[in-house]
Amino acid sequence: MVPGNKNSSFSSNIALTICALFWAATGSQAAELQENVSVEASVVKLSDIFTDAGEAGDTTIMPAPAPGKRKQITSYELNQIAEKFDLEWERPGYLKRIYVHREGTHISAPELAPAILDKVRALGLESDLNINIYGLNKGFYLPLGYGLESVEFETFNLTARQDRFTGTLKVPMNEHETQNIRISGTLQEVRLVPVLSRLITPGEIIEKADITWKKHPANRINLHAIIDANQLVGQTVRRALMAGKLLNKNDVAMPVMVEKGEHVSITLQSGLMKLTMKGRALDDGGKGDVIRVMNTKSNRSLEARIISPGKVIVDPRATITVASR
Repeated sequence: MVPGNKNSSFSSNIALTICALFWAATGSQAAELQENVSVEASVVKLSDIFTDAGEAGDTTIMPAPAPGKRKQITSYELNQIAEKFDLEWERPGYLKRIYVHREGTHISAPELAPAILDKVRALGLESDLNINIYGLNKGFYLPLGYGLESVEFETFNLTARQDRFTGTLKVPMNEHETQNIRISGTLQEVRLVPVLSRLITPGEIIEKADITWKKHPANRINLHAIIDANQLVGQTVRRALMAGKLLNKNDVAMPVMVEKGEHVSITLQSGLMKLTMKGRALDDGGKGDVIRVMNTKSNRSLEARIISPGKVIVDPRATITVASR
C-alpha cells in the first residue's frame, strides 16, 4: 500500500467524523432540494421535496394537486418548511419557486363514449349511434390505479328529441374526495352504407372487392342514396369518385355496351315472327338500357333495348310508333 493513500484515507475519516459531530451538536439535518417533483399519492411528503430529510421524511407537508395537475411552492414556503423541520439547505440565487406534479391516468373523451352509450341504451335507444362529447377536448385524469369503472354518473339526461345529452360525472380524486365534471354532447343515428374502397374512374367496372362499408349519418341518407352493394357491383361511374364517399344512384351507370354511331343488329320478335335488320345506335347505353336506334334501310328511328354488345331488341309495341315517325 502507498503510504500517501493511507494518510489521505485517515484524513477523510477524521473530516467525516468532525462533520457528524457538528450536525449532532446543532441538531440540524443536511438536505438537498429536488427542483423537479413528481408524486403519485394524494399527499406531498417532506422527502418528496428534500433528499436526506431523515426520520421526518415521511411527514406529510401538504395535499398533492389533483391528478394530472401541478402546484407551485415558492422559495419563501420552502424556507419555512426547511426551518420547521430544522433542515440545513442553501437556496440557489436563481430559484423563486418549484412545481409539484401529480401523476395520473388520462381518460380521453372517446374512452368515455362506451359508458355514455350504456346510459343511452338503458333509456331505450337501440339504434346505432355516433356520440360526440363536448367540453372534454383534453379529457381528464384519475389517480394512478383507478380506471373508468371508478367513474360514476351523478346525473344523465336526454332532450325530448333524444339527440342531445347532458350529465355530471363523479370522478375520484383520492380515496375520500371526488370531483364533479359536467359533460354534454350529441347523439347521431348512423347506418352502414356501401362505399368505394379506392378511386374509381369512368370505364372501370366496380367489383365486390372495390366495396367497403362505412357508417354514415342517417339523416343525410336520402332516397337517391345507394344503400345496397348490389347496386354497385358490375356498374361503372359517370365521373371519377373518391373512396369513402356516400354514393347516389346518379353517380353510377351500367358500362357502355353500345356506343352512339355504332352499327347494331336490330331484332323484332312477335310471337313466332322474328325479324332482323341492320341499324345504327343514336345513343350510348349499357346492358338493359333502352336507346334510340335507326333502321339504316328505312332511315326510321325506334327504341330498342340493349341485350348484348352490338345487339338490340325492339318491344313489339314499339312497332306501333315506328310507322308514325
